Amino acid sequence: MKTRLTIFVGLVAIGAGLAYWQVDLVSPAVAGDESVVAAAATVLPALNGEGEYEYIGNKKCRKCHNKEYKSWKETAKAKTFEPLKPGQASEAKQKHNLDPAKDYTKDEGCLACHSTGFGQPGGYFVPDTADEAAVKKAKKLEGVGCESCHGPGSAYNKVFEEIKKSKRMYKVEELYAVGLKKIDESVCTPCHNEKSPTFESFDYEKQKTEGLHEVHPLKQREE
Repeated sequence: MKTRLTIFVGLVAIGAGLAYWQVDLVSPAVAGDESVVAAAATVLPALNGEGEYEYIGNKKCRKCHNKEYKSWKETAKAKTFEPLKPGQASEAKQKHNLDPAKDYTKDEGCLACHSTGFGQPGGYFVPDTADEAAVKKAKKLEGVGCESCHGPGSAYNKVFEEIKKSKRMYKVEELYAVGLKKIDESVCTPCHNEKSPTFESFDYEKQKTEGLHEVHPLKQREE
């Protein structure tokens, strides 16, 4: 019996940052390979911090990081949900034997890397299309958002708000203690890895700045 497998595919567009989508396929090469299926199943907890903190959405981050937020909106990461829609990225999908007419927006494997916090408290969920409020809420968590890389912000956002209000100096370690992720290779590899059938390479040191938002030093942070 063939095994249904959902795997992340990442393509690097030179000079234009990163574009992403998931592959949903039955592959003869991995049919019945439990180790590969198990590896794909680890994507969600690796990305989402195992639910210790809750996701709060990009708009909460904007309060302290408005320039970064505006810059992020223009990146490929902010738009990674779009290729999951029918008729989008048709040429690329055909290249990888995907159905351009298929709707991948409800595929749980795809959503692990194409939405923010899928399957975790406060994170993305597949909304009931008849529920306008749910659709609106889910839309705010489409794509690779702030918390996809920096971790769910329910706790460290409160610390940021206190810092902003008190105008005190702070060290980033106190934010790491309440859920802020250190940006390193481990943030990227749950999606950028050799389990992808089209994976060629991922060099963190070379690619870590490709397609990212602008970074502006915070005046109150101590080095």
